[in-house]
Amino acid sequence: MPFDIASREELEHSWKYLDRKGPAPRTAFDVHRKIEKGLPSKMLASFRAALAELPDRTWAEILAISVSQLKRLKGAERPLSSGVSSQLVLFAILLTRAEDVFGGREAALDWMRGEQMALDGQRPIDLLDTFIGAALVDRVLRQIDYGVYL
Repeated sequence: MPFDIASREELEHSWKYLDRKGPAPRTAFDVHRKIEKGLPSKMLASFRAALAELPDRTWAEILAISVSQLKRLKGAERPLSSGVSSQLVLFAILLTRAEDVFGGREAALDWMRGEQMALDGQRPIDLLDTFIGAALVDRVLRQIDYGVYL
């Protein structure tokens, strides 16, 4: 079950959630290097501010950390771990894909927070804490986009 790496346009579009002022990475390799170094914690703060309607528990689940760990990251000066950085970028990419498929952020979030038959009745947002879950969400988004949604 492959996960399609984001195109340059998709990287630029999804990066808006992480860094509104700086330039978006030009390639997936650039993103990989940034993840390895650890994204600045301000990127998590920026993303959370853009999606203020998501509770701490949901953010912690998406990032595969505890709520107490999430709270310790607030205002932290050190970079995020590569694991948290990776989850953050993955969520930004999949949210951007959902926005493209459903025509906007609210519709994308509604879909991600709703139980989906194509995902065995699970909510897409609950599957983002693992690579396989994210790949399943990606596959369904692509099926919907191409009109072969089952």
